[in-house]
Amino acid sequence: MDGDVRYSIGNINRQERWITILTDDPFVFDDTDSFVHLVKSIRDDINGDIQEVGDMQYSIKGDPCNLIYQWDGCFGISIVYPKGVTEDTVLNFLGRYMNVVPI
Repeated sequence: MDGDVRYSIGNINRQERWITILTDDPFVFDDTDSFVHLVKSIRDDINGDIQEVGDMQYSIKGDPCNLIYQWDGCFGISIVYPKGVTEDTVLNFLGRYMNVVPI
């Protein structure tokens, strides 16, 4: 990533298997730019293809964790990880792009 935006883990919901992502910009919840930047940065790094899987929900073909990256105006950026993929595996992968120590 080019360092314009810094990302970090905000919260991990282990029961529902989703992770809230924070940025260094407190007003990111009403702006999709940092979400698009994150998804494109990961896509470029893993040489994958972005696939739309829902309303503001995307997967990246080639993502070893099969994550769903999503954005909405209430929660901002979140990532859903599938059953069968451990939290540690996901955090190790995301650690390439953000601070993975939950706030």
